[in-house]
Amino acid sequence: MSLKHGILGLLTYKSMTGYELMKSFNESLSFFWNAQTSQIYRELDTIEKKGWVVSKIIPQDDKPNKKEFTLTNEGKDELNKWLNGHSPEKSMTIRDDMTMRVLFSAGSNKLGLVKELIDYHNQNEEYFKSLKDIEKQINSENDSSKTSKDKLYWSMAIKRGQINSQANMMWVEQCLKIINGE
Repeated sequence: MSLKHGILGLLTYKSMTGYELMKSFNESLSFFWNAQTSQIYRELDTIEKKGWVVSKIIPQDDKPNKKEFTLTNEGKDELNKWLNGHSPEKSMTIRDDMTMRVLFSAGSNKLGLVKELIDYHNQNEEYFKSLKDIEKQINSENDSSKTSKDKLYWSMAIKRGQINSQANMMWVEQCLKIINGE
């Protein structure tokens, strides 16, 4: 996935400012895609130049003006092209710093690695809990921002995040047993 397609996908729900997009990434997509504010604004400039979004300035009295982005038909076409051009090979790309550190930890401080593994476990436990909260929110009657069809697909993505978090926690537990000679 590219960040631009994530932005296009979020804009299918409603027009948003860069700040609102960042907030949406942090609240709902961070379990599988991280984006920094500067990256989002850079991508917004790029996709606006391509005609995939248009922006309008919204004046505010006591604050700086807001710039709101709306998905264009060209942007919808690009998103659909990307959605329909999926290849499993692209999805198999893995970058995992934690596994890389474990792999090369033979000569490092064992206690430091144990602490890092425990922290990683705790982080995954928090992710899992936050995904459960997101799942409840999406499935609640109060969430009118998504159709029942949208909720179905969001639920599938959330399940992937939950399973990944659980697998990461199980992996840490196995690593700790190996370290302790069990």
